[in-house]
Amino acid sequence: MNRWLTVAFLVASAGGAFSLYSAISVGSTGLANMATNLQSLSVVVNNYYNALNTDRTLVNASLNDFGYYLNVTYAAMNKTYGATQPNLVLLMPTISYFNQTLGYGESSVNSQISSDLYQVAMNLQQTIDSIFQSFSMSLYTMSSYDQSYTEDKCIAKNMTQMSQIPNNLGKLGPCLQQEVNTANAITPTIVATIKLLKADFMAYNNLLKICQPTSTTCLEQFFSGLSMDLSNVQMALHFVQQYVNGIQQDAYNRNRICGELVRAEVQDQIMNLQSAVQSCSYPQMS
Repeated sequence: MNRWLTVAFLVASAGGAFSLYSAISVGSTGLANMATNLQSLSVVVNNYYNALNTDRTLVNASLNDFGYYLNVTYAAMNKTYGATQPNLVLLMPTISYFNQTLGYGESSVNSQISSDLYQVAMNLQQTIDSIFQSFSMSLYTMSSYDQSYTEDKCIAKNMTQMSQIPNNLGKLGPCLQQEVNTANAITPTIVATIKLLKADFMAYNNLLKICQPTSTTCLEQFFSGLSMDLSNVQMALHFVQQYVNGIQQDAYNRNRICGELVRAEVQDQIMNLQSAVQSCSYPQMS
């Protein structure tokens, strides 16, 4: 905010009466437009953060619930059958690796969310800085012209257009809103998939009820197949994690490109505005 006012009044003091009123007009109108767009954008950014945080919490809760069931179940199995079932003993290190995989998945998701939000903030800041810098240069250029009546009309016309440039900030909103919609849409599927994997794994563990404590062959077959079932579950969870990472990476790239396009649009408008002012003020050069 202070940068706007500084630009306006420094240029006003360098020009004449026209520059004074034009600079203040651009500054006040531009500030108002920027404030309006930032207020609207802040709602979408907040919704995006809330959606990511809520969905992250739901997914992590499902994973932690699955991990808790796995640890408790295998601790009980190991206590009962660890001394007589070599396959179970060989499987226990896999349980530890499974827990590490769950922790890594949660850390990876959190890291991507942090990177995405940081990028969104940086894109917005860079766009605002680009507007300030361009305004400063354009206002200074305009104040340097000899103030003839024709030139005043040319500048006044383009000053209005200049004050509308901050409206481009609002174009970031639809990009983020799409990511809000995507996050809210995919989360139920991810949570349901994790719960389904847990239910399938529970179904296999329930097969142990078929075996009597004295049924050696039955128990050996159960624990022999247990390793394969756990491996299948781990592979399925890996696919879920890859899917989540892919969706997040897509969102990150879309948000990055959205910010770059908005900055490019601002820069193009500034260049076109400067060209229009020059052509209008010095028609013999165009």
